[in-house]
Amino acid sequence: MSDEPLVVVDDGLYTPGIGEHSLKKIHVHNRYCRMFTTAMRDKWQMAYVGLYSGAGRARVKTTGAIVETSALGAMRQPHLFAKYIFVDTEAKCVDALAERWPVVAPQANVEIVKKDVNASVAEIRAKLPANKRLLTFCFVDPFSIDLHFETIQQLSDLRIDFLILLMLGNDVRRNFKLYSRAQSTRIANFIGSTDWRREYKDDGDPLRYVWTKFDAAMQRLAYPSTKNMTFQVNVTGKNVLLYLLAFYSKDQAGLRLWERAFSSIHRYSTQTMLPFSSKF
Repeated sequence: MSDEPLVVVDDGLYTPGIGEHSLKKIHVHNRYCRMFTTAMRDKWQMAYVGLYSGAGRARVKTTGAIVETSALGAMRQPHLFAKYIFVDTEAKCVDALAERWPVVAPQANVEIVKKDVNASVAEIRAKLPANKRLLTFCFVDPFSIDLHFETIQQLSDLRIDFLILLMLGNDVRRNFKLYSRAQSTRIANFIGSTDWRREYKDDGDPLRYVWTKFDAAMQRLAYPSTKNMTFQVNVTGKNVLLYLLAFYSKDQAGLRLWERAFSSIHRYSTQTMLPFSSKF
């Protein structure tokens, strides 16, 4: 079956715009969801957490096509998660998703939290099933590096795998001077390091530095580095990084699944992959 974003007709609800590059992100997400739910359904009770979940649909700016995004993609799997928790702070997205998900999977167990992602951990934990056999997949899909690392840390004691969008090109590259100002806490919050400005001087490349520090912070939470299997999305037709999709699991089974998902999509990619060992 195809894991590419499903093209749908306009339902009249709020539908934000996205670039063509977002189709790759949704494809990767859907591929891993399918493999995850298929492989784990008989071993664990499965839960899905979508942070910055959006409206469930989006309109591709260049073509006008309307596609289902990650939240609904997670519900169009051969095997449903036992629980879905979607978190978004924008009322238009929350309202649209609340109307859309019952059409896709009326039998699903869904909770939608209208709150800033960085203030939502207590509600997420309260809504997750109290089951020692619970395995959670969390997709983190922000439009910037607004994510606080503390949010990830507060969930990391659970049996939980993360697929995290790191908006390095679209945000860090464009706004690094702004974030470097003394009053800005954006990068400090994102990588969990308050003295990053001093450390950054020894590197000098903002994208590589922020990515390396975030990955190191995940390793401190006992998540092995997967920098060699991070899916890069570039500006369409150009060798310019937009963002990375970074996967983290503490379990070898999760890492093997991600390797298979990554390889199955990456082999068909025609974009130039930017090596981490040199500057972006």
